[in-house]
Amino acid sequence: MSLSVQFATMGLMLASGMGIGLLFDLYRVLAHELRIPRWLIPLFDLAYWAIATIFVFRMLFIGNFGQVRIFVFLGLAAGYTVYFLGLSRTSVKMIRLLLRGIEALIRFVIRCVEILIIRPFRLLVRIVRFLLGIVTAVAMFLYKVVIQLLYPLRLLLRFVGRAVRPYAKLPRWVKGPWQAFRRWLKR
Repeated sequence: MSLSVQFATMGLMLASGMGIGLLFDLYRVLAHELRIPRWLIPLFDLAYWAIATIFVFRMLFIGNFGQVRIFVFLGLAAGYTVYFLGLSRTSVKMIRLLLRGIEALIRFVIRCVEILIIRPFRLLVRIVRFLLGIVTAVAMFLYKVVIQLLYPLRLLLRFVGRAVRPYAKLPRWVKGPWQAFRRWLKR
């Protein structure tokens, strides 16, 4: 391995160490903000280390085709140390600021959905219920008026029916269903 490849690999490992530090800060802030249950933390730790390992070996493969040497670990440690001494506090503040911005955006979207969709829908439902109530009240009123207006006709038909009944005989095939229909009406 040539000296230029070794320097390029060392630079990649410094950057990878800093990237792992940033990933760790991101994981730490998200775990705190999202309030992950304690029993899930080992699973998330395992996922962090798996992602960090894949990231480092991918960078190592790009730098020197995956050859592991002692300076690879020194570069990772140096990058990790530089990140935590110089950039960690700023990164945590930026991550928290980004999370607050995402929360504000989500609240804004929820508020817009409520104002533009949910409230008009509720208003439409109220209007429809009100109109249905009016239509029902008018229909009931008209029904009662029509019943009252048809009452004399009903009396007349009853009188005519009593007068005609002795002379009108229903055939047998009509009599059975007719009586069943009348019983059904009386229920």
